[in-house]
Amino acid sequence: MTFQHCRVDTYAHPSLRVYSAGNFGEIAPKRLSPMSWSLVGRPMELGTRQFIRDILGAQRWATGSNYVFTGYFNCRPYHNLTAYCHIAEHVNLLTPEDVTAAYFEGIAPPVSALAHRPGALRRNGATARMLRELVELRPRVIELEQQVFDYEQEVDAVLDADAAWRIGELAARGNTLLERAWHLHIIGTSGSIAAEVLQRNVVGRLVRGGNRITNWLKEPAELPWGRITELAPIPDGPSRFVERPFYEIADDALPWADFVIPPMGHSASAVRDEPDLSPREALIGMSGRWRGAGIDATVLFLGDVMALREHSKSLAMRLLHAHRRFVPALAALRGVGAADWPYLTMSELRGTPPDRAEIEARREACEDALAVEMPDYLDLSPGAPAEFQPAREPRGVSAGVCDGIAIGLGEMPTMKGAVLACESADANVIPILPFVGAVVTARGSQYSHIAIICRELGIPAVVSHPLAADIKPGQRVYVNGDTGEVRIVH
Repeated sequence: MTFQHCRVDTYAHPSLRVYSAGNFGEIAPKRLSPMSWSLVGRPMELGTRQFIRDILGAQRWATGSNYVFTGYFNCRPYHNLTAYCHIAEHVNLLTPEDVTAAYFEGIAPPVSALAHRPGALRRNGATARMLRELVELRPRVIELEQQVFDYEQEVDAVLDADAAWRIGELAARGNTLLERAWHLHIIGTSGSIAAEVLQRNVVGRLVRGGNRITNWLKEPAELPWGRITELAPIPDGPSRFVERPFYEIADDALPWADFVIPPMGHSASAVRDEPDLSPREALIGMSGRWRGAGIDATVLFLGDVMALREHSKSLAMRLLHAHRRFVPALAALRGVGAADWPYLTMSELRGTPPDRAEIEARREACEDALAVEMPDYLDLSPGAPAEFQPAREPRGVSAGVCDGIAIGLGEMPTMKGAVLACESADANVIPILPFVGAVVTARGSQYSHIAIICRELGIPAVVSHPLAADIKPGQRVYVNGDTGEVRIVH
């Protein structure tokens, strides 16, 4: 493949040049409008840079006008795989392989950009600072949730009162809150890997063959999605954002509407059967007092970090929905038409919008970009092969076994125990999960959002399985979420 640059691309980092759709590819639309990218990519970039400063101090490779951690090529969002593996080389707990296994579907890490790995003293310091960030994460997320709620109330008040003069204030505050939300989400995202490595090391030392059972010990603390979905039917409530697509705020405008992942409808409530004794409780009971306490501490720590990662993401999605509501009004105030604002960035809309010729040039550039087929894995390094796609390996991410009738996204199961088979899934499938006995996806990794949700709900799940694309609704499917085995029974 010959990569074609278009005028809306972000600047690629000069040396950290291997990108992957990664977690973006699993849950975000294949293409994002320039406006939505300015509300996702740039705040996430700035939030990640803040995280790096907090744990590593000032790093020359994480400064400048180039995007370091995210990329936007031909309107497709990417994570910079090299940059995230680069972080792992500075922290004692982590390796680049841990990063790719957790969020990049287990592909091989790119060649290191470091001449030599930092010394043990520096790595120990970075590890301690990362753990401090994780310990402080919960109160910061709770504080941000209150700020997001206040912001949503302010958006309601401004739009209800038709106070156009205050919409500029909403845009300025929203930018600050989005940076904070993505910053906390990056802490939870990175911290989940560190917490899992810590658990793996502890359980491996305390239990014979412990590494074979850690998949049973990933029990997230209560996630926000179930509560959010229960509240979603309340008109104008704080959970209304789940009724609209995630990530893309121009979801009513073409061509961007063609790329959104539609949310699921609401289903009748169902109560999942809770086991009398969880695997964690059983293992702790068999391990003795002190070993059991050590195992329990790692399970609770990892579960809390995973829950906070999901919580911070829900706050970012709420903020994006708030922008979805007032951006059209702000555009109208600035003389930008409803069909034009998706081609601007938020900073342009807050400042001086470009002229008509520039908007039309961007529209043409986006049309050209959308016609280019973009891969999941993008290597911009000099001498890189023209075409390369890593082979995905099926992985069981939520333990348990199920034998049930397959359904696809958008289908409501008629009975409990259905097997949801799809390319990928996000928190928008929560309404049907109480009826689902297992999940199989063609995309995904250990810390995909769907993997975390399935573990919290006790639903067997296998991700990155090629058979997911072949499973047809109505077929009977066997799923083993521990071994990763999936087969069509008939």
